[in-house]
Amino acid sequence: MVKFFKLQKTKTVGSVQHIRVRLRFQKIGVLRFVSHHDLMRLFERAIRRADIPIGMSQGFNPRPKMSLPAALALGIEASGEILELKLSQWIAPQILQERLKAQLPPGIELTSVEPITPGSRSRIEELVYQIKGNLPEDATQKKIAELLAEKRFQVPREKKGGKKFFDLRSSIVSIKLKDNTILLKLKPTKEGMARPDEVLKAIGLEMGTGSALRITRNAVHLSPACGDN
Repeated sequence: MVKFFKLQKTKTVGSVQHIRVRLRFQKIGVLRFVSHHDLMRLFERAIRRADIPIGMSQGFNPRPKMSLPAALALGIEASGEILELKLSQWIAPQILQERLKAQLPPGIELTSVEPITPGSRSRIEELVYQIKGNLPEDATQKKIAELLAEKRFQVPREKKGGKKFFDLRSSIVSIKLKDNTILLKLKPTKEGMARPDEVLKAIGLEMGTGSALRITRNAVHLSPACGDN
């Protein structure tokens, strides 16, 4: 079925028009070990090879205007990631998707491209993770119940100038365990966002090179004002 997109209004900076588009993609397999920095460079090179009219920053070292609303930690797969671009001129989403898909390596799968409102801000509402592995179900269920019963759960974080504490519990929306699979939902707080490894440690599970646990980020939900589906 062919989808028709309405040409959106553009935001003009000087003589350059900027059109915002939101890409959704998967990052799976060995590419889960690609860092956030290297992932951005991968997309930058692919966009250049695909001849996408990307907007550029000003200054001595111009960079493509692109951003990931939620950076993905090393070693975590993703099935619903978001990348946003500012284009310097209009290109049909279907053409952009076809060109860019041809330049991406196996393990990065572009699933959709859609135009978004130029003046809107992408604010994360919720991140959804799935953790699979051979879990000690009874002990893990008990630890989950204990954590969710807490009003606050402070965890240490290394910051510049010393160690600080973060309230892990305030960022947890829900934790559910069924059939050796944990479904974890997190939300941002004024102090920051919980990390999956912090939550796993709090319920007696450890991530690391020897761990059999496999984490996938299933979804990045944006606030309704951001036009999330």
